[in-house]
Amino acid sequence: MPGTMKSATGRALAALTGMTLVDTDEVIEREEGRSISEIFAEGGEARFRDLESEVIARECARDGAIISFGGGAVIRAVNRERIKESCFCVRLTATAECIARRCCGDSRPLLLGDTLARVRQLAAEREEFYADCADMTVDTTDMGPDRAAKEILSAFEKASTSGK
Repeated sequence: MPGTMKSATGRALAALTGMTLVDTDEVIEREEGRSISEIFAEGGEARFRDLESEVIARECARDGAIISFGGGAVIRAVNRERIKESCFCVRLTATAECIARRCCGDSRPLLLGDTLARVRQLAAEREEFYADCADMTVDTTDMGPDRAAKEILSAFEKASTSGK
């Protein structure tokens, strides 16, 4: 979900591991030369999701990178399959109230209007997709990105030694 500290936790994890961080939303903005909000306004969500799928396909083919996917990346089955086949996938969660507070004042296209209501709606719509992809879940409601990154690294190391 948006507002679960995906990018900040990705940066913290990259710092811990020395691996490259790829934030798919940042890649899209850089390659398109415009913001996510502008892409949504000009081409709609479908255009953004097409761009996102292209970036996910390319980045999932890499070795040794930390990838921070946008909150809606798992909506498309093809993206879920790529993620499950190539990644140790960590689902970051937080309470709806925490997410709404973190995203308050943002210009995220899918959270415009009543932010708390939209967060709850998106969470309900996406729950099965997030659960389908996740190798582990970390609730970031009461923790910062550094602690979340340490938990992820510990779980990844355990999974790597057990064959995941």
